[in-house]
Amino acid sequence: MQSFRASLRVHVVAIAVLLCLTLAFVAIMSKEEPIVRFFFGFFSVAIVGVLLAVYRKETAIAESHVVGSGTVTEVKTGRRGGRNIEYRFVAFNGVQYEGESDWGAKPIGVGHSLLVLYKSLDPAVNLPLMRFLFYSFEAYGS
Repeated sequence: MQSFRASLRVHVVAIAVLLCLTLAFVAIMSKEEPIVRFFFGFFSVAIVGVLLAVYRKETAIAESHVVGSGTVTEVKTGRRGGRNIEYRFVAFNGVQYEGESDWGAKPIGVGHSLLVLYKSLDPAVNLPLMRFLFYSFEAYGS
């Protein structure tokens, strides 16, 4: 099985921080009605929470990951053509795990194989290799 080296996508982190700061700035500096300020403030806090949760999960996997081969078990198509997939893989301990991820508009079907990265001590924390937001992976070794 291949080995992958994780590298942080600094530009994605910078864009996420700028987005959150912009929304917070508008909420604080707006002279509009309180409901507008509340909307931008709430939206800023919600985005920060989601981005932090995604970052923590991806970092946990990237720091100590194991690569496994998975199989797509179900594909769900969303309203805008995006796809959500369900997949399963067998971890190094021989136990079968399931996962779910967005897939975007790229074509994929039931039965397709994909590489899954999972946390070495907790294989239930996993993501397909192609679905990381904050990290990119480069193959090395044999």
